[in-house]
Amino acid sequence: MQNSKTLYQFLQSTQGSWRNAFYVDCIECPYGRTDCRGHLLTANAEGAPLLLPILLFEKMTGDKVDKFECAAIIAKEAFEKLFHSWLVWNVTDPNTCSILQVIPENQRT
Repeated sequence: MQNSKTLYQFLQSTQGSWRNAFYVDCIECPYGRTDCRGHLLTANAEGAPLLLPILLFEKMTGDKVDKFECAAIIAKEAFEKLFHSWLVWNVTDPNTCSILQVIPENQRT
C-alpha cells in the first residue's frame, strides 16, 4: 500500500509521466551495490526530493525506463550537491549511500 501511495505522489509530481523526472545515474556504486540501475527524481509539493528506484518503478508499472527519455540525467553526486542542505538534516550515516537512506526500506531494490 505504501508503494502505491509513493507511486501516486511521484506521478502527481511528474504530471503523470516518468519522462518528466530526472534520472539519477548511479554509474559506479562506491558502496558495492550491483543491483542499482539508478533512480527517478522529482520534488514533492514542499520541494523535498522524491526518489523511486528504477527497478521498483518498472516492477510497479510495467514500463521500461529509458534514461535518455527523462527530463535530464544527473549523477548521484549532482543530486547530493543539489539537495545538500536537505540531506544534512535527513541523512545520518556519511558512509552509506545518501539516496538509499532517504528511500524507505520497503522501496529499496
